[in-house]
Amino acid sequence: MKRFQFDSTALRYFLTVVDTGSVNGAAARLNVVSSAVSRQIAGLEQRLQNQLFERHPKGMRVTEVGRILADHARRVEADAARTYAEIDGQNGRYTQTVKVAGAHGFAAQALPRQFAAFQAEHPSVRFSLTILDAGLVTERVRSAQADIGLTFSHSAEKDIAVTYARPAEIVAVMRPGHPLSAYGALHLTQLPAYPLALPEGGSALRQVLDMACSLYNTSLSPAFTSNYPDALYQYVLTGNGITLCARLTAADHLKAGRLICRPIDDALLNAGQIQFQTHVSRPLPDAAHRFLRFIRSETPPLF
Repeated sequence: MKRFQFDSTALRYFLTVVDTGSVNGAAARLNVVSSAVSRQIAGLEQRLQNQLFERHPKGMRVTEVGRILADHARRVEADAARTYAEIDGQNGRYTQTVKVAGAHGFAAQALPRQFAAFQAEHPSVRFSLTILDAGLVTERVRSAQADIGLTFSHSAEKDIAVTYARPAEIVAVMRPGHPLSAYGALHLTQLPAYPLALPEGGSALRQVLDMACSLYNTSLSPAFTSNYPDALYQYVLTGNGITLCARLTAADHLKAGRLICRPIDDALLNAGQIQFQTHVSRPLPDAAHRFLRFIRSETPPLF
């Protein structure tokens, strides 16, 4: 078995190329010449005897071997950050940043308030929140770019532990007085008669919607799509438009009475969960552990 250590500078340069998509972009971010970045990448490829990037006119695309190395490099960075935080704690300088990745909608709505409430009790803890499409949240946790993920999921994920979950009740959101507000619950086949405002095609919800619609030989053709939930709500505030989302995502609008919702009667659509995810084997920073305990003990619950 080969036994060797990677040079930290090489890994840092490599990850910067992964993040920026080009040698020139990495050089600019690192404030070094492009040839220095190219040498580090070439050295890694020679040691591994594998290509780390596919070179294209528009940039560098990481290979599968490169993805494996990137995951390793991010784990090394995360472990180093945790170690420094523990040492600072021993020296009375305990400041730790919890990196959180969250899905559009409910993460942006729910988490900032929880961060502030937690910091009232733990002022030395810092939070960094990145908002992404639901499927990308899990990848951030898997690759050590996030300590915690909050996302919508329909299935078990490789290398991911679910530390806290609740059913994701999918609802149709509309203005008060909408023609469909007379119904206690709705079926997907009732929706195409009205203008639909839906998340973009790559979102987890749209994928599940498409699967559910195929069972009823119907299709949902949106009049408006966006990756920003509040834009969808603004669209349905006037007229007869409808949008679909997890109830938690629209909680503020519903509580204020600006919008109303009706449950969707569909087992497949409602089989998903809103999940707090962590890596199944990578140790969490102490601050992340404490924050998850805080979330689970909240009264009323976060969701």
